[in-house]
Amino acid sequence: MAQKSSKPSKVDVSNFFPSLFIIGFLLVGFIPNWSAVDKIAPQWLYLSILNFVSGIYLFYNRKNFSYRFFSVLSSGMAVCYISFVLWAFLSYFYAINPTEVLVNIVRHFNTLFMLLNLAIFLYNIKNKNRLVSFAVMLILSIEVYAVLAQFFEMYNSTGIINSEQLKGVTANRNITAFSIAIKLPYVLYLIFVSRRFLFKILYSSLIFLGLFCLSIIESRASFLAAGLIGVLLFLWSAYLSYKEKSLKHSLLNLYYLVPMGFAIIANQGYTSEKGADALSRAATISFSTQDGSVNQRLRYYEDVLTHIMNNPILGVGIGNWKLTSIDYDKKDISGYIVPYHAHSDFIQLGAELGFIGFFLYLFVFISGAYYIYIILFKSNLNSEVKLFIMMLACSLGVYGIDANLNFPIARPQVLAPWALTMSLLIFHYRQIKKIEVSAKKTSRFSFFPFFLLIIMAPSIYITNVNYKSLIGQLTLLRDFNSNQYNVSLDKIDNITPWLPNITVTTIPMQAIKARYYLYYKRYEKAIPMLKEGISANPYLLFSENLLGKAYFEMAQIDSAFHYSKKAFYGLPNNALHGATYATVLSVKGDTLELNRALDNLSGKTNPVIWKNFIIAYAAVTKPGTRGMAKRINKAVELYPDEPEIKSMQRLYVIGQEKINESNSIAAEGLAFYNQRRYIEAAKKFEAAGDINYIEYSHFENAASAYFLAGDYGQSLLYLNRVIKEFKPMTGKSEYLKGLILINWGDSVQACELFNISLGYGYSQAQTSINQYCSNQ
Repeated sequence: MAQKSSKPSKVDVSNFFPSLFIIGFLLVGFIPNWSAVDKIAPQWLYLSILNFVSGIYLFYNRKNFSYRFFSVLSSGMAVCYISFVLWAFLSYFYAINPTEVLVNIVRHFNTLFMLLNLAIFLYNIKNKNRLVSFAVMLILSIEVYAVLAQFFEMYNSTGIINSEQLKGVTANRNITAFSIAIKLPYVLYLIFVSRRFLFKILYSSLIFLGLFCLSIIESRASFLAAGLIGVLLFLWSAYLSYKEKSLKHSLLNLYYLVPMGFAIIANQGYTSEKGADALSRAATISFSTQDGSVNQRLRYYEDVLTHIMNNPILGVGIGNWKLTSIDYDKKDISGYIVPYHAHSDFIQLGAELGFIGFFLYLFVFISGAYYIYIILFKSNLNSEVKLFIMMLACSLGVYGIDANLNFPIARPQVLAPWALTMSLLIFHYRQIKKIEVSAKKTSRFSFFPFFLLIIMAPSIYITNVNYKSLIGQLTLLRDFNSNQYNVSLDKIDNITPWLPNITVTTIPMQAIKARYYLYYKRYEKAIPMLKEGISANPYLLFSENLLGKAYFEMAQIDSAFHYSKKAFYGLPNNALHGATYATVLSVKGDTLELNRALDNLSGKTNPVIWKNFIIAYAAVTKPGTRGMAKRINKAVELYPDEPEIKSMQRLYVIGQEKINESNSIAAEGLAFYNQRRYIEAAKKFEAAGDINYIEYSHFENAASAYFLAGDYGQSLLYLNRVIKEFKPMTGKSEYLKGLILINWGDSVQACELFNISLGYGYSQAQTSINQYCSNQ
């Protein structure tokens, strides 16, 4: 009997590769910095490669994916996002720094294609809601473990928790906190749909650990995000309870509130006294402008909105706000720490791309909210799917808080779960809006893999070049921050490639390289590089400051004056700019410009800048000059605790000759004092104080002499002047005043002064406290 020939069954890989790609996108946050100054550089390179490989896979399977191309690309969310990225690309032609547009536009293309690819691949995944949630849960477990490992290392080694160092696998704690928070709703979904009690306990434990991590990281914005999840969960359960006339749905809240309660208890019981007190940190959440962080953000928002109102159609170009923001915030910028982000992705994009770019990006999120509304309230999908969509709404809400208080648009770690959330919304919305289309119509969308590959090929090149640049920048910025020059001249030109043309701190690349040539007096090389750097960032004025130094060293004072003046007034609170300009003015002998520069300073100005200009002023005028005295006295008022400025006041307002004269007269007074000729001593001290009227000790000595002479009224006059005007806080004047009040019968106020004196460290006050204040 003939046997049937058996053919090997075909392995179904339609689910395998899409699953790998989805997991690959979600793992982007685990890519390390690989020697770059910022780990986002290798992460964007990774995304470029992954998108490109996805494009190859989709190209070879384009016939099988044709309907999915159509379904995803024709969705309202995709149309808005594609339009946004194309509009951003056009900003290359009007941007302040077009090179920065290239650096940033490939990031937006990568995020766009990550979202679209995820939405397309999701069609192949069976039981996708649970499987995707399970994958997110595993990734969250690793992130939580990384934070807890750092926590226990601190706890066991020093016993002090430094929340700012709890970064997990990311670059800073805010990214870590939101990377955890945005994934919590996926784990909540697994709790809700799991039938086995053990799994519910395990998933609930992960929720507890995730919330505990948030409590010790102490990112206030993430506290708001965690609270929002609870609020949305409560509203959904309340809606279901009202709709079905049953309270059983209110139990949904317990799966979140109980772990949150335990997380708070653990925080208060074990970490609150070790530097990580979540409740105290949460209590500082405020909208008051007295909060430094709030005040800074409000200032940034005001600058952005002002710019949008003045430039409603075309902004400054994608990725260029970090340049323009310097001009708006120049009076508050210290050093070269610029407002790199506006701490709101939405309005920052408005400043960079105008109202059109702002609304296109906003409509991406409005589309997501619309999809959620339609699925939850207008569809016939089962309750489990709707519950999953509600959890997606929670994740989207978490991202919304992050996007309005931070800048997740620049961080692949948070963008990946956001793109997954949006792609899931697209899929489920298109499932209830199925459209019957002809094969001919869907075939028109087969261009997608071609377009993806065409865009991703240069994207790989640009992200790779940017990554190599950030490796070189690590050395350049380390040298700059430590004022060193560890790169030889034969290597400096090629330490970074051509792109980007500014560092991650917005310093022009040519200018930071030119400082090496300037150090070695290679002016013929340094000056052209510095001038080239001006166009890369015309607001930081780093190039202009170094040009001022170069021309000063070359004794070309007029050119040095031109550039150093521009640098100083452009960033008046930059100590390097102030030092260069003050040096030039001292050589130039320009007292009018010195007066103008000093009048431009304020209480916000770095005191080092005040000191440099005071020294420059002293180099061109005699001590006691009216203009100098006025401005030094102002500096003393603004910085009463700066001993150097007080020393300058004595030296430049009084002058060394008069100081010597007053000291000589005071010495005569001391001789009379030692001879117990107190009235004569007091007169000498008064005379010394008339000459050197900024030295409090002359007046204090006069008060002491009058006290011993029995003239309490005259003594009190000088003591009050020392206490109120000079505030030396040595305790002696308070002690003497207390003795006068004892003699006048006012022991209550006297004892208060004795205690103040003792608090300042004047030990003699203790004897008087024991003698006169035992009954107080």
